[in-house]
Amino acid sequence: MEKKISRTGGTYFFSGQFLITRGIQTNLTPEEIKVIYLEIQRLVKEKSGLDYLQVYVHEDTGQELFFIDQLNQEMIASGGYEPEHNHCTLMLAEEY
Repeated sequence: MEKKISRTGGTYFFSGQFLITRGIQTNLTPEEIKVIYLEIQRLVKEKSGLDYLQVYVHEDTGQELFFIDQLNQEMIASGGYEPEHNHCTLMLAEEY
């Protein structure tokens, strides 16, 4: 599976639409993707928010994976963003 490089201290909740890139679809199994998503949701609850960027390193390949949230809680609460802007994306680092 993946090893997480923790980045705590933030107001991002990864609560918007979950998107994955083509690189993630090609390089990770659906089970691996689910594990990452569920771990982020658990950490958000445990820490009451995270940094907008969470980094994983795939233990087998050494590839870095970025999980990026687009909007934090203040931005969502402001009403200044369209609902489609509220998304989080899991991608390979080289896709950034």
